[in-house]
Amino acid sequence: MKRYLSNSCRCVILFSLLTLSANAQQQKAWKSLFNGKDMQGWTVVEKIANVHIADSSFVIHMTANTHRHAYIRTNDKYKDFILELDVKKDSLYDSGILLRCVSTPDSLVSLQGYQVKLDPHPERMWNGSVFDDFGDDKNFRYHWFYTIEKDERARAAFKNNQWNHFRIEAIGNNIKVWINGVPITNMLNNKYKEGYIALKLHYLQNKPESEKYSAQFKNIRIIDHDAAKYARTMDIPAKEVF
Repeated sequence: MKRYLSNSCRCVILFSLLTLSANAQQQKAWKSLFNGKDMQGWTVVEKIANVHIADSSFVIHMTANTHRHAYIRTNDKYKDFILELDVKKDSLYDSGILLRCVSTPDSLVSLQGYQVKLDPHPERMWNGSVFDDFGDDKNFRYHWFYTIEKDERARAAFKNNQWNHFRIEAIGNNIKVWINGVPITNMLNNKYKEGYIALKLHYLQNKPESEKYSAQFKNIRIIDHDAAKYARTMDIPAKEVF
């Protein structure tokens, strides 16, 4: 006796095959940005940068008696991309992940771009919000593009002293951030269009006891070709910011 698959079974099988194919294509699209062993593909910006590699991670510390941020940045520039990485930091460590940043050596901030904040302030917990240091030596300013003070789900997503998974999409004028799968930021802005990806080492004035705090970054990977094809939807609306 011949057996026939029902239409519903055929649909389930077809959907499963398409899903497997899409997942396989996405896995091929990812490129590693950090080999976990050395600085290949990255450049240290500012000699004061206190960074080393341990346990397949970048480990960064602030440096006492400094008045200028330091960074480690990619050697390549990126326009539209999806970035994923794992982040762990002490509760008092102030850092950020910069997107599309450009060199501004004559400014107090030598790289300027969209900064996905790693927030040290327990009363705020704005991790994953987007920040901007900009201006020149005579007119230096900072500005929050997007904050999450009214989103309790987003504020609770990041866990200090634990590994946290970030997914960041920068596609066109749309910047999206997830932490541990939780939607954090969905913003529209045109200021920065192409540039480096960087990790920030915040300056530290006269508090040497704070040098012990650190942030770690590992499993850094990117999709930079046809990124829009792999973009995810969010359950929070996109907001135009200035």
